[in-house]
Amino acid sequence: MTENYSIWIKPSGYKYNKLQQEIATQAKEYGAPLFEPHVTLLPDIQGDEEQIIATMQQLAQETKKFRINFLNVVQGSSFHKCVYILVAKEQAIMAAGAAAQQAFGKAPADYMPHLSLLYADVDDTACTASQQAAVQRLYGEGSDYKTLLTDNGFVAEAISLWYTPVEDRSLASWKQVAECPLS
Repeated sequence: MTENYSIWIKPSGYKYNKLQQEIATQAKEYGAPLFEPHVTLLPDIQGDEEQIIATMQQLAQETKKFRINFLNVVQGSSFHKCVYILVAKEQAIMAAGAAAQQAFGKAPADYMPHLSLLYADVDDTACTASQQAAVQRLYGEGSDYKTLLTDNGFVAEAISLWYTPVEDRSLASWKQVAECPLS
């Protein structure tokens, strides 16, 4: 397996629990792997783990806490973006994404912040059913996306480094390596 790492931003408290519950429900229903709720700040980082941690620590020191706002539940077309909550492309998250790309020497790339609810290879019918069920469970019928949580987003207070070999679709080898508070 390729030594691959990702930097995540995880919600905490009630939001973490509510989103983890949805991810677990989706995983059980579709025979999919279980993972922690997160917004990926930067995927596909390769290199020496200690150097990656040092770079992430520097990034965290240079990044102020910021708010992540959810838009809506959408369906995608890839394993890691099957069903997810789209995150608003606001200045703070986009700047954090660009800073992470720069810190790790990655070429600027389009960044689509999102919080996945299901990692799976399912057909369009199942994907649509999953998306609709998530909307119902998280937001309630007719709620116009106002009842997921009291404020429909969360404050990014820390970033964490995860060992995430892409080839491992079971996610059995995925693990958190380090966490750094934002300034």
